[in-house]
Amino acid sequence: MSSVATTQTFLDDDDALTPTLVLLPGLDGTGKLFAEFLKALELRLSAQVVPYPPDLPLGYDELESLVRAALPTRGPFVLLGESFSGPLAIRIAARPPPGLAGLILCVTFASNPYPRLAWARRLAAFLPLKSLPRWLRAPLMWGSASPSKAPRQSERAMAGVAANVIRRRIAALLAVDETATLATIAVPTLVLRASRDRVVSKAATDKIMRGIPHARRVDVDGPHLLLKTRPEECAAAVHEFIREVQTAGPAVAGPAAKETL
Repeated sequence: MSSVATTQTFLDDDDALTPTLVLLPGLDGTGKLFAEFLKALELRLSAQVVPYPPDLPLGYDELESLVRAALPTRGPFVLLGESFSGPLAIRIAARPPPGLAGLILCVTFASNPYPRLAWARRLAAFLPLKSLPRWLRAPLMWGSASPSKAPRQSERAMAGVAANVIRRRIAALLAVDETATLATIAVPTLVLRASRDRVVSKAATDKIMRGIPHARRVDVDGPHLLLKTRPEECAAAVHEFIREVQTAGPAVAGPAAKETL
């Protein structure tokens, strides 16, 4: 049975002027891996997760329509795109809907993060995704060489998504290129980079920073699953960014900056 994407409100805030944080998930598309990060926000923000259907093989075009339909229609909001969802967040910020106050790009990319594998996108349908050994996935995704230390949520999240859906998303990211779109983004932008990311390279982050000169970059010591493995540090950076957006009101782009946590 096909699942229709819905939004889920995890946190509440009485201050109607505080932007809602809208989160777009990584490759699994479930949003389950945001749990620890949402807890770390400590009820300081209202957060909404937009999950993707686990049994419908959709590309970026279809997912963009789905996400736009799920965005808040009242009050300001900040859009966070994690990993696979970065190009979606970039597209939406380039043609901003009413209420979009800021953009957060987390461990993500604007174009194919594996340019040497662009030729392989047609082979994505044959990838043995669910049979990859945990010892291979462990150092890539959660920064540990020990498969036994894999976060259970990450295993459950991927297990609940059809293999053809994951393959379609991989094919999409191998073909995507929103590099030119970056220059049209005017909203305040925060870029979160994992200093020990073995999935998305520093070069991919540098491309985003060149394309959005006013973006502020924060480096966090951690692996690709940054919001999962370093929730407190990420929550602090996000909360500070949203507070700045709220204080500034209608935003004017400022100079680029870099921080390390």
